[in-house]
Amino acid sequence: MSKIPLGQGDVRVRHDDAVLPSYAGWCQPCYEQGSFVLATSVDSDRCIIHGAGRAAADVERFGLTPPPMARPRETRPSSTPRGRAARLTPPRGPGHAAAARPVRRQLTRAAARALAYGRERARQRLENGQWAPHPGWRSFIDTGWRVLIDQKEALQRVDELIEGEDWRGDKRRSWTQILRQLVCAMDWSTGLVTGLAADRLGAAGARAPRTVSRVLAWARDVGLLVVVEAGASKEFLGTDRNRTPTYALVTCRPQPVAAQRNPPQSRPVDESGDLPESLVENKPLTGGGRNDPASKRLVDWPVFQVPRSPTERNAATRCLLNRMGLDGPSSGAPLWRARALLKGWWDQGACVAGVLYALEHHPDRLESRRGAVTKGSTDVLRVIGYRLKPWTGRLAELPPEVIGHRGDYRARQASQLAARVRGSATSRTQTPDRVSPGQLAARAAWAEHRRALRQRRLVEQQRIRDGGRSWRP
Repeated sequence: MSKIPLGQGDVRVRHDDAVLPSYAGWCQPCYEQGSFVLATSVDSDRCIIHGAGRAAADVERFGLTPPPMARPRETRPSSTPRGRAARLTPPRGPGHAAAARPVRRQLTRAAARALAYGRERARQRLENGQWAPHPGWRSFIDTGWRVLIDQKEALQRVDELIEGEDWRGDKRRSWTQILRQLVCAMDWSTGLVTGLAADRLGAAGARAPRTVSRVLAWARDVGLLVVVEAGASKEFLGTDRNRTPTYALVTCRPQPVAAQRNPPQSRPVDESGDLPESLVENKPLTGGGRNDPASKRLVDWPVFQVPRSPTERNAATRCLLNRMGLDGPSSGAPLWRARALLKGWWDQGACVAGVLYALEHHPDRLESRRGAVTKGSTDVLRVIGYRLKPWTGRLAELPPEVIGHRGDYRARQASQLAARVRGSATSRTQTPDRVSPGQLAARAAWAEHRRALRQRRLVEQQRIRDGGRSWRP
């Protein structure tokens, strides 16, 4: 009877009861993180990176890719550094309280809507062709910095900063010309530099565009330049041309006070009654400025036009406050609160004339007037909101003469009037005059009478020429 042979002995007996670890031959820290990196030797459980101990190993020297935990975290760099004088976190405007933290999905949708809205506004500003900057560009400049508007002061600021640098002569000259070209492109009212490409700056200093980038970076670092709006490509904006960056030259020094000359001794008035020439130059009655009375009409907004864009809503709100006498500094009606209060009514299709009528009348008692809004009120805007509340959803009940028109109705009226005038002139030249039979008979009788008078005058002249004289009894 055959027997089954015994197998080999226990494996642990042959290997001295030792079990190899699962990371044998690999780096233990990398293996725990899910990465397979070979160890430096058979007896070691560390790779080149972790085997260096506290001293960090030079990855470029070994030509290896570091493990995941040793790799630097990849962060998305900023598109364009704004500058040393830029505000890091723009302040919240009035009325914008900090909202509760939404979930990630809602935050993503809100961010996408905000980006699409901002891109559309940027595209409209670029297509207008007026080099309009971002409407909130002043919020990107930090507190304590002032935008330079005077070109003479800006040139002095440039020369002062370049003078403090230890540069070669050729670099000093070229960089000065580039910055002077930047100053020459400043706007006279806002001081912004728009529509200036790097090629023009490089041509001014005879340098390449990459040198222009270094000049702008230096200007941002020393506090001379702030990028209030970065450049954008035409593919990003959906337009036919790119958008150049918008720069603002700033300084941390206060506004210089113009030196006032002491007026000379008063001179006798001339026989004409005019003031002496020196006093006329100094304008002693106004202090060198022009009076701007509060009753002056500041906004010319059509009262029957419905505003649609933010700029139009702002103009319509100012026009309404001006007509109500609330445009002064002590009126108690801040413009930002009035814009927020009236935005919903502008969106519903109300115009300035319609809002004034709604403030004066109640929708259920149109025959009686409610009186002035500002009479005995401590908060005028609250009274305006209280009086407009009954008209919610009932703007269709307004009289036809105060209903708003969408679009520029004055341009349409002007075009219709011009077409009517052209049509009347054309019909007047082409339509013959209509004459009645009585008028024709009168014209024939008058022509016969004139012919008889002419014949009689010829007969009398012939008699005088023949030597005879016709005597009348």
